[in-house]
Order: sequence, then structure tokens, then C-alpha cells
Amino acid sequence: MANSIALFTATLLLTVWLLLRIARRASPARYHAFSLLLLVWLSITGALAYSQALTNFNRIPPILPVCILIAIATSTALALKMPTEIPISWLIGYQAFRIPVEIFLHLGYLAGYVPVQMTWEGRNWDVLTGLTALPVAWLASRDKLPIWAVHLWNAAGFALLVNIKTIAILSLPTPFRQFHNEPANLFVTQLPFVWLPAILVPAAWFGHLALFKKTVPTTN
Repeated sequence: MANSIALFTATLLLTVWLLLRIARRASPARYHAFSLLLLVWLSITGALAYSQALTNFNRIPPILPVCILIAIATSTALALKMPTEIPISWLIGYQAFRIPVEIFLHLGYLAGYVPVQMTWEGRNWDVLTGLTALPVAWLASRDKLPIWAVHLWNAAGFALLVNIKTIAILSLPTPFRQFHNEPANLFVTQLPFVWLPAILVPAAWFGHLALFKKTVPTTN
């Protein structure tokens, strides 16, 4: 389990660093505000996990799904307000962080605390987005990729993200649980894994929406 924790922590730090790089490039004037928001959210969700408050699924509503909704809503708002100066190749290549995320989930499954349906052994094929991110970003940076291909890659990656997000939610021990094999999706209520739904999933969500905004023309 120590190896999977180390991998998860390294992936989290890498993703936070990438987010901060994108924020600084997009809006230097708002960079410090974004950094503070990220720090506050890390602290709040970390404190909730440390206090074991997220493990109580008898509470109505459970705290974890509320945190997930807040994170997705915030990342959506940030993506829609993201200036379009960020290069397409950045927004694509950035999604490569999903490779170590999927490796971590596989290691967690082998260790017995991640349900199989949340891995590539089950119903999660999100690793495909990570594996293709850098080659697609390289082609986009050299104008060797038509815009329809960028849209196709982004839509496919977004669909894979929605797929695993839905599976993870339906694996939580709530009345809506559809995957009843053990273990339930309880590891995300613990440190440091709480930052998978609180930071890493919203980070991927943000990247896709920001790329949609960047590449889809708008009319005034």
C-alpha cells in the first residue's frame, strides 16, 4: 500500500503544479486568488477526511457527494471563465496526469481497497485519455491535427471521465449503490485519497471544459 500512496501523492503534487502553471499563464492577476482557493479546498477536504466525517453515509445528504458537487461546479465555473490565451497543446497534454491515476487505482485494486469496476480490469478505460494526451498535444502544437480531431479526442476523453465518475458514485455505500461487490468505494473518504474526487477528477473535468471553450467558436 505504501507504493500506491507514494504514487498517488506524487500525482497529486504534479497535478496541482500543472494547475498552477495554467492559472499563472491564463490570468497572472488572478493567480494568487486561484492559489488561495486551491489551498483552502485542499485544507477543507483534508480536514473532513482526517476527522472521519466523510465515512458517515447515513447523514442526509452525505458530505462526500456534496463535496464532489461543489468541486465539479467550481471547476466548471473556472473553466468557463478561463481566458483563451492558453495553448491548445497545454490543455491536451496536461491530461497525461491520468496515467499515474489509473496505475494507482490498479495498485489499489491489487491491494484490496479499490473496487474492480473502478480500474481497467473492470469498467474504467480512462487511461486511454492519458496515454493519448501527449501524442495528441504534440500534433496540435505543430498544427498537424485538424480541429475536428481535437474535438473528437476531447469529447471521447470527457465521456470516459463521466463514465468512471458515474461508476465511482454508484460504488459508494449509499441507497443509490449499483455495484454491490466488495469493497465499496470507501477509500476516497480517507487521506490522501479524498483528493481523488476533490482535486484530480475536477482537474480533468476543468481541462476538458477549458479545451471546449478554447476550440468551439462562440457567437456574440
